[in-house]
Amino acid sequence: MLKIVELGKDYIKLIVRGEDHTYLNLLQHYLSQDSRTVLVRYNIPHPLVGEPELYLRTNGVNPLEVLKKANESIAEVCEDLLRQIQP
Repeated sequence: MLKIVELGKDYIKLIVRGEDHTYLNLLQHYLSQDSRTVLVRYNIPHPLVGEPELYLRTNGVNPLEVLKKANESIAEVCEDLLRQIQP
C-alpha cells in the first residue's frame, strides 16, 4: 500500500507499506536508471516496525510519471522471465 506523504512539482515522498529491501532496492535501481531522476533513496527506519519511505526527485518532470514508468519496466521484466520459464 502506498501513502503519499509529500508531493511537489519535481519530488515525492512515499510510505511503501508491506515492502522491504527486496522490492525497494529493485525500484530504486530502475528509478536511478531513468535520466529524469535526480535523486532516489529509500529508508526503512526499523526492520520490524518501521514503515519504508521512498524519496524521489526529478529534473522537473512529474515524479508520479517516473515512478509509474519504473514499475512498468519491472513488470515487463517479470513477465518476460515468466514466459521464459513456463513450458
